[in-house]
Amino acid sequence: MKAWEVHRWALVLAVVCAVCLFSAGSARAAGTWVDEVWNMVTFEKATYPTSNFDPYLDRLSAIRSGVLRGDHQIVKVETDRFLKMLLERAHGINDVAADEIYNFALTVRPTDQTASVEAIDLGIGSERPMSVPDHTRNTPYEGGPWCKEGGCDYWIDEVFDPGAS
Repeated sequence: MKAWEVHRWALVLAVVCAVCLFSAGSARAAGTWVDEVWNMVTFEKATYPTSNFDPYLDRLSAIRSGVLRGDHQIVKVETDRFLKMLLERAHGINDVAADEIYNFALTVRPTDQTASVEAIDLGIGSERPMSVPDHTRNTPYEGGPWCKEGGCDYWIDEVFDPGAS
């Protein structure tokens, strides 16, 4: 074999290897975040054997099959259901395990997967704290007098509320 033939075959082999690595890497990357969450759930299942993690693994199976099919709608819906189950501590799983899995799932899922309203359903017991910056001055209504240091109390008589009846 001549030197140019060896170089040609080496180049062909390098191109074939690069294509194989690229396609295998992108196929594996599509399911990586689901696999990582799956591993986390199985770890927590071993840590808390009295908790029922099987419904969570079923939900992750549905997410995984959606990822493999490229069905983004199924992935989004099933991910939202999975996160909602964790927030509600469905099926009696341990609180610590639910928090750890929930936080882990939020960090590893793709950034285009945003939590929808279904995942964070508002209702009794689901209130989230809200803070107001200290430097913000509040008024009971637009252009009204400044509130006292403790905030505005709409039930006291001194506050004029033009919208009240």
